[in-house]
Amino acid sequence: MAAGSEGMLAATGIRVQRGGTSLLDAVDCQVHPGELLVVLGPNGAGKSTLLRVLSGELRPSAGRVTLDGHRLGQFVARDLAQRRAVLPQHSTLSFPFRVQDVVAMGRSPHRDPSGTAQDSIVAAAMALADVAHLAGRLYPSLSGGERQRVQLARVLAQIWSPVPAGPRFLLLDEPTAALDIAHQHQLLELARQLVAGGDLGVLAILHDLNLACAYADRILLLAAGRVVTQDRPAAVVDGGHLGRAFAIPIEAIEHPRQPGRRLVITGAAAAVSAPSAP
Repeated sequence: MAAGSEGMLAATGIRVQRGGTSLLDAVDCQVHPGELLVVLGPNGAGKSTLLRVLSGELRPSAGRVTLDGHRLGQFVARDLAQRRAVLPQHSTLSFPFRVQDVVAMGRSPHRDPSGTAQDSIVAAAMALADVAHLAGRLYPSLSGGERQRVQLARVLAQIWSPVPAGPRFLLLDEPTAALDIAHQHQLLELARQLVAGGDLGVLAILHDLNLACAYADRILLLAAGRVVTQDRPAAVVDGGHLGRAFAIPIEAIEHPRQPGRRLVITGAAAAVSAPSAP
């Protein structure tokens, strides 16, 4: 990982205030190419606000966001869109576009958004998101989970190809919320594949602690708008940070199939029986 600000998406000293309420307070966050950073925290912790700040959608009250050490505002919109894509919690798209046309929208920031090469990228992105069989369907006719996977294909198409300017970043806001179990794991396994190349970084907001512990390289834990800790998953779990942030009994055991990873037990079951991980 880069020691400085080069080659990463970074938020420094971020403060967001709305109506006298502090949504984020002195938050630092770095997304490095080659890693999957998972953001955890209870409701109202500031997770989505942080993602909106990192994407450039929301200007913070204080602090700065940089890409390669340059403020986001210094980038031309098209150039920024080639290097970072955002999957929101919900899509407001209601027009009767075909699925393949929705996915093709992801190619619009690129110089030649049409042609055989672009069609190939759209097809490959749909295949990765498991929506190729929906290509001709009208978007409004899809289920919530299907729509989420189509939107995933769209952002994959947006940042599909490396660009000379530098690494790319994918920001995912609760991407597994509408998905069944199989597609939740499929999405996060895909995120792991994407970062394995070393020139793309992924930030994902999750609510499932076990998915976070199974797939994350690092976890950023927020509570009440402040960073509780950011570290390897095992360190976050073993340090007792999750239980304090969520105000619920949490224990961990060694994952039976993933050495070095933790399996989290919550609530009454944790209080009664689960031994702590070594």
